[in-house]
Amino acid sequence: MFSDRYRFLKIMVSLLILLGLGAVYTDFALSRPEGYRAALADPVNHEGADMLFPLWQVTHIRDANMYTIAGTLRDVPVQGSTEGLNVRDTVTVIGHFRADDLVVVATERVDHPLRPWKAGFSLLAILLGLIATPRFFGWREGRVVIRG
Repeated sequence: MFSDRYRFLKIMVSLLILLGLGAVYTDFALSRPEGYRAALADPVNHEGADMLFPLWQVTHIRDANMYTIAGTLRDVPVQGSTEGLNVRDTVTVIGHFRADDLVVVATERVDHPLRPWKAGFSLLAILLGLIATPRFFGWREGRVVIRG
């Protein structure tokens, strides 16, 4: 299974499986709406429904009590305090859907101010891994081999 025999075929099958999984996920997400997307489709039946938006980005601050967030959807209006909030901040919002004006009334907001640092450390780890790769791997006879 892990030999070089039929390598091209194995790569193509793996890519087809990844593309298939992406297509299945896209179909599932669009045909079975949940959360805010479902509330938009049928606002009356989702009045007061609990909403959770983990790690969404603030896109606009309208006033002291209204802002919009984006994640898998763009510009979801949220009613709640904007104190200490800036555009492009990452937040988790928990609230209830209000059908009258399609707004999420926030009951809790968790700010994630260190999120950019976490992304930076992830990129640093990838860079260090790429720099260290030649130390542990080499190229011989047209393929990658482990040194040592």
